[in-house]
Amino acid sequence: MKKTFKAVVFALVAYLVADRAMLHAQGRDLAASSCAQSAAQIEFDALSKGFSHAAASSQRDAFRSQCLVSGRAESGTAVAMR
Repeated sequence: MKKTFKAVVFALVAYLVADRAMLHAQGRDLAASSCAQSAAQIEFDALSKGFSHAAASSQRDAFRSQCLVSGRAESGTAVAMR
């Protein structure tokens, strides 16, 4: 069981590294500044829809984390709903 778990973890890490390498090779990975700009737009959208400052900044931080980890900024799908 322990061996299977280690194999699954290794496969997951290998997949994530390969995905990030492919993004980099295709030139589609994003810089941190691009993630920060998109995150600021998410926060602005949330504030304009009536969210509190705390909720808007939470959405900004969540989006920025997701963007930095995945290397993709899909702000069109991460719009604040109210």
